Amino acid sequence: MSPRPSRPAAVPGFDQAVFRCGQCGARRIATTEADYTRAVSAHRDAHAVFDRLNAVERSGMGSILRVLLEDIALSAELLALIDQDAPEPFPGPADRG
Repeated sequence: MSPRPSRPAAVPGFDQAVFRCGQCGARRIATTEADYTRAVSAHRDAHAVFDRLNAVERSGMGSILRVLLEDIALSAELLALIDQDAPEPFPGPADRG
């Protein structure tokens, strides 16, 4: 069952909209239509990832996210190391000489 958003009212002067997830009960408040759309999309995507993980994977992912989200500089450096260590892509037909 996917989360069901309650759509923001389509009236001028958008004040705020509340998203309540029918799956987990989470409640998110947005003050613009764009923020509402981002909140609903992010929450739906989070459910999709969460549902694919087993309990051990969820726990490990939670631990990693807590560390990385607490320190943005650490996150950036870790991504730089990962990118630096990434294998080179195989050359395509146009790259062969």
